[in-house]
Amino acid sequence: MKDGNVSLILKDVTADDSGLYVCYVDQRRSLFIHPIRITYLTVVPPDQKNITVESGQNVIIPCRVPLIIFQPIISVVWKRADLGEEYVLSYKNQQFHPENQHPSFKNRVDLQDRQMNNGDVSFILKDVTTDDAGAYECHVVQRELSGWETASRHISTIYLNVVPSNKKIIIAVMGQRVTLPCRALNSKNPIIAVEWSRADLEPKYVLFYQDYKLFPNSRYYQHPPYKNRVHLKDRQMKDKDMSLILKNVTINDTGTYECYVAQRGVNRRKRASLESYPISTTYLSVVPQSHKNITAESGENVTLTCRAPNNIIIPGVEWSRRDLKAQYVLWYWEKEIVPYYQHPSFKDRVDLQNRQMKGGDVSLVLKDVTTADSGTYECCIMQEVRDRRKLDILKTDPISIIHLKVLPPGQPGGHGEDGAVGLKVAIVLSLVSFASIIFYIKMTQKTKGEKNSTTQIQPSTKLEPSLRPTHPTFRGKKPDALKTDVSSQ
Repeated sequence: MKDGNVSLILKDVTADDSGLYVCYVDQRRSLFIHPIRITYLTVVPPDQKNITVESGQNVIIPCRVPLIIFQPIISVVWKRADLGEEYVLSYKNQQFHPENQHPSFKNRVDLQDRQMNNGDVSFILKDVTTDDAGAYECHVVQRELSGWETASRHISTIYLNVVPSNKKIIIAVMGQRVTLPCRALNSKNPIIAVEWSRADLEPKYVLFYQDYKLFPNSRYYQHPPYKNRVHLKDRQMKDKDMSLILKNVTINDTGTYECYVAQRGVNRRKRASLESYPISTTYLSVVPQSHKNITAESGENVTLTCRAPNNIIIPGVEWSRRDLKAQYVLWYWEKEIVPYYQHPSFKDRVDLQNRQMKGGDVSLVLKDVTTADSGTYECCIMQEVRDRRKLDILKTDPISIIHLKVLPPGQPGGHGEDGAVGLKVAIVLSLVSFASIIFYIKMTQKTKGEKNSTTQIQPSTKLEPSLRPTHPTFRGKKPDALKTDVSSQ
């Protein structure tokens, strides 16, 4: 008891040890014994939880301190066992202390509630990576009624598991057949069930596959619009491939599809949603195919319109013309125009209307057009789809098809779009015919009673109707140097 230290050490505490502890000291000099310290001890079992998130997400690591009257929280420290002396977050006296914080958490952590109302000392971890996986410990210090600080107490332990982001984005055209990829990680354990689902549906199931066959209660285990339109790419699931084939897609098929897998030896239950998180997530966007006819005069600049979904990231765009075969009109990839295999006639004459592709605008600007530019132009979206084994570059079916007709200089009928030229010609012919009839009637009335005078009426000039644009069949093939894995075709 040097220096008057009569502190008590209590080993291996349990919840039963919670209570009010009073320290009395008899110095044999006083008639009365007074308590010199009162301590209320609360023992809480460590709260162990498992949280699994995908990389790139923000996550809340929960921790709540049991409320004790007159014991405000003074400081909170979040630690991770493998970081040694460095901590994740330290908060004391209503401010953060970054002095001994691990560098990887700088500017990525914050308390969910800096006022710590109701004992909430949960923290937010932003933009998680696989390096953030580990056991996170929550420690707090409180002030007692006497003014003394309690020892740092371990409140909870949270195990964070971070899995690589698997979310894919696929764009498809109405009527197309698409493949939604999914592959299991563990190749040793046999697969007993597969579930494909969309959380926004009721029932949510797109496909439920168990013991190498579709689940018999299809009314509950399959949303009706998917009946006879979905099947697994490989029902034997070789190489643990559970990719889903979806036929004849419609606008209503747009949504987020999740793939869950049950493997024997991992979990013995027979529900397909055995895993706590989907092993593959795919966002499917289905767009209608646009058809347009445009007529222009030589020397003009023309905009060929094309619009992709505005809520996705577009890595690349391909503009092609059917009669050019392997050569492109424009190939735009990762914010750059790729010059390889571009047809020479389009060099320095084409560009995207908006290189940032804001709002999904991937329209093409074609400058100084000539009659040689006439043809059928197609707009396709390029996509990256990362599998666990490889990276595929997929191309959609054309989402916009434009038939461009360029007239020689001085020939009437330009500036037309979607049949406007034919309409103008019809109007002109009608006006000429009407004027001829009126002229004939007036001349006939004027010459009545005149015997020696005749008037010859000249027929109106016949206008040649505009030619309809041709619709050549697709004969083009893309170069091997720019191979694409078009699983949706």
